[in-house]
Amino acid sequence: MDRISRRAVLKSLGLIGFALTPLQQYTARAATQGGSPQDLTPHWNGEPFGRITFDDMNARAEPNVNAEVLNILKRDMVVPVREAIVGQHVFLNNDLWLETPYGYLYSSYVQPMHYYLPQTPRADLGEGMWAEVIVPFSDAYWDTTDADPERLVSRQTHKSVYYLKELVKGKDGKSWYLVEEPYQSYYMRATHLRIIAPEEMSPISPEVDPRDKRVEVDLGKQLVLCYEKEQIVFAARASTGAGDFGTPRGKFRIHDKRAGTRMIGGSASDNVGDYDLPGVPFTAYFTGDWAAIHGAYWHNDFGIPRSHGCVNLPPDASRWIWRWTTPYVDYHALVYQIKNGYEGTPVIVDG
Repeated sequence: MDRISRRAVLKSLGLIGFALTPLQQYTARAATQGGSPQDLTPHWNGEPFGRITFDDMNARAEPNVNAEVLNILKRDMVVPVREAIVGQHVFLNNDLWLETPYGYLYSSYVQPMHYYLPQTPRADLGEGMWAEVIVPFSDAYWDTTDADPERLVSRQTHKSVYYLKELVKGKDGKSWYLVEEPYQSYYMRATHLRIIAPEEMSPISPEVDPRDKRVEVDLGKQLVLCYEKEQIVFAARASTGAGDFGTPRGKFRIHDKRAGTRMIGGSASDNVGDYDLPGVPFTAYFTGDWAAIHGAYWHNDFGIPRSHGCVNLPPDASRWIWRWTTPYVDYHALVYQIKNGYEGTPVIVDG
């Protein structure tokens, strides 16, 4: 097959607007907690639905960028996924395409989604409870109405995470949660959020001496590896900093952890200009310049550099690492910072 330029591929997919760095192919093995070595989690793992993560994405008649365009799909549209199949190796990290009723979609730009029934609103929140968005997106407002665009805070996307303080009946007669952030609060539709129980955020392997744990970020292979002594216990494909926004090399320690946080104008987005990313899931900051390991819901392109300096992971992988690393975080903490310079798990960035 003739080599296609990366810009031509992005244009063909309908995703022009940023450049990506080539990445060598690799094979990696990892061990699941308490299990035998397994292959890394694929870009698709049987999820029945997908959310389009870019504007104007082309759906093709065949799984390659030269096939006829059958449909052009808009951002946040949800599509049923009939099958994940091997197709054209568009970028070296991913040859997986998705067969949908609209045509074939390249999986790097489709967020995996499960189907969830609408959630039953909960009034017994105690001090507060964490929750994740289970619908494709849920718009947040400064007050309890979804009819006034002037009162819109931001669009909150599938798998983003928030801290709920109170259940209220809105002006529209519907159930809303009051959502708390460190510097502001607002409202989200209660049926759109699934409560994350404390046991889903409890420490993993707390019996292991924290001095025996470390995280290694391999920039060349775009991998995050978690070690207990010399044993790999978890691994995931990552997307680290690209171009002028490279993830810094060196040895660091996690110093600040947040189950869900808003990132504004920092190092998490793909956009060159300002950005506002609400509910970035399971964030662990490890440098003084606020580079972090965190979940990313705005792409499915893990395995290739594309961030503004942070280490992007699939949301479920970021949750595992957040739970496994120190400092261990109180369930109700919006922000948890280390108490001394040696409390946080080492993060070694190299390759």
